[in-house]
Amino acid sequence: MLGYWQTQRLEWKNNLINSIQQNYSEYLEEFPFHVDNSNEYEFMKVVASGYLKFENTMYFYRSNLNGASGFELIVPMQTEENKFVYIILGWIPYETKQNFDISSLDNFDLFEAEGALIYSKERKPLIPQNDYVSNIWYLMNTEEMDQYHKISSSRYMIKLLDQTRFENLLIEFEPSNITNNHLQYAVTWFLLSIVITVMYMYYIRRGAKKDEL
Repeated sequence: MLGYWQTQRLEWKNNLINSIQQNYSEYLEEFPFHVDNSNEYEFMKVVASGYLKFENTMYFYRSNLNGASGFELIVPMQTEENKFVYIILGWIPYETKQNFDISSLDNFDLFEAEGALIYSKERKPLIPQNDYVSNIWYLMNTEEMDQYHKISSSRYMIKLLDQTRFENLLIEFEPSNITNNHLQYAVTWFLLSIVITVMYMYYIRRGAKKDEL
């Protein structure tokens, strides 16, 4: 069953990677504020401009692509049309959060955010609840973010892709960086099941021979 589950995960991951690679090569002329119930535009590139609300910066706990613990910084942006969208600025190491000077990033009047669209994530049972007191978040869910900040935003967020925008932040996102090890996992589970089955049959036959004696 575990091996079969991994084959399902393999198919899901392959479809995800194909979707990312296809959408990642496409540009949208306008931010899809009109679409909030579908992730069809996820990973497409887009440009939007507005005013960053650094006083509402959120720190989302996650590991970077090298496995180091840290936080992804997300800031709400208000457009000139008075619409809101969250901007994923970049990543900082775990130990940096306490002394990180967010004001060092606030040197823009009208900010032009160019990046990939990321769709709001769904809450699942095993995901921890956000720690609002310590400003540590665990899920990029725009509804929860809106409720906390008392705004109404798009279900899409923009993840910046240009590493030069903020020197103090790590910006990483490439479709090729997504790992897909589910085939190895499936093979491992299937081999384990075969080995255990052979051992089980051996002990049964061994016990039967003892009974005959």
